[in-house]
Order: sequence, then structure tokens, then C-alpha cells
Amino acid sequence: MKLLFPQTVKLKALDGTVRIEFLNSTHIDLMRSFDAGPKGKEQTDFARNDAWNSHSRGLSTVFVVLSGEELLGYFTLSPFIVSLKIRDDLSENQRELVEKLRKRLVELLGMDIKYSSVPTILLGQFGIQEEYQGRGIGGELLAEIIKPYAILYAAQIVVLGCLFMQKRKLLSSSILIPRKILWPRAFVWSLQGELMS
Repeated sequence: MKLLFPQTVKLKALDGTVRIEFLNSTHIDLMRSFDAGPKGKEQTDFARNDAWNSHSRGLSTVFVVLSGEELLGYFTLSPFIVSLKIRDDLSENQRELVEKLRKRLVELLGMDIKYSSVPTILLGQFGIQEEYQGRGIGGELLAEIIKPYAILYAAQIVVLGCLFMQKRKLLSSSILIPRKILWPRAFVWSLQGELMS
């Protein structure tokens, strides 16, 4: 992924910089010692037990967020298919998502989509080490790093949206139409050369 190269980004909440890299074998010990605390058991278990297999087998792309040589957190992005069919067995959350996606696509495209499903990007896991929680770092990472990476990832593999979920519940979604993508400010500076070439 040409545009998703490792980045160094300044975080106000940390009062310093972090480095975002693809998970690789040098990160395995850091991931095995990851601890998101008692409220982050799912993220801790994934980091320690499943992240490497998920990444190496291509089930998701795992990104690590490093502060110096210390693991601050991680997140995963993966292609995901969203059904646009409203079925009786959908949960309220799923029905709301489908209706919102259909409505937004009609607004952006000026017509109803006849497809039964659309490709999107899923933020499947997002974990922050316990000692970094409660300081606004997670929110800043989501706004300044994860959403821009998801948009770039989506643009490269031609999908129509990004989903941000936690514990199987939708947190937010973005619909992408190539000519209408609003690139996040923090990444425009580093991508201008890539996007223009």
C-alpha cells in the first residue's frame, strides 16, 4: 500500500510523537505484553493471542502505534462487506446502519443503489495500553491517524465506506465517494506528492 507507509505523527495529548508501523515480527514481544486493563480484555486478548496470526494470514492489517520503542497501542483495518438488505433478523443497530448507508448513498449518488451489499473498511480492533488511557490519546489517535488511514486504505482498494465499531456496535461510519473525499488535515501535507503523482 503505497500511501500507508510508516508515519511519525505529533500527538497533543501525549505532548510528543508516535510512529505508526505495520505489525512485523519485531513487534511480537511488545504485542504479547500489551495490557488494555480490565475494561479492555478483548483488545488485550487479541493483541497477545491473535494479532500476529490475523495479520500474517491477511485477515486484517494490524498497525502498531509506538512511542519511542514502547507500544502505546494498535489498531486493525480490514475489508468488510455490508449488506444493504433490510431483513427481519437484523438487530436494531444493524437496521439503523443499513438505513443510514442507503440514505447517504442516495444523497451522494443521486440514485438508489441496486446492489445487495457494498464494500467498506472495518476498524475491527483498537487498543490503548492501560497507562495511556484517560488522557485523550485514544480520541486523538482515532481522529488524526486511524480515520485517515482507513480513508486511504479504502481509496486504494475502492470501497464505498469506513465503519468504526466497538464490541459489535457501530461507533461511526463514513461514506466515501472518490471526488468527494475530504482528506484529514493532518495527513494532507504528507500525501500531497503521492496524490498528485
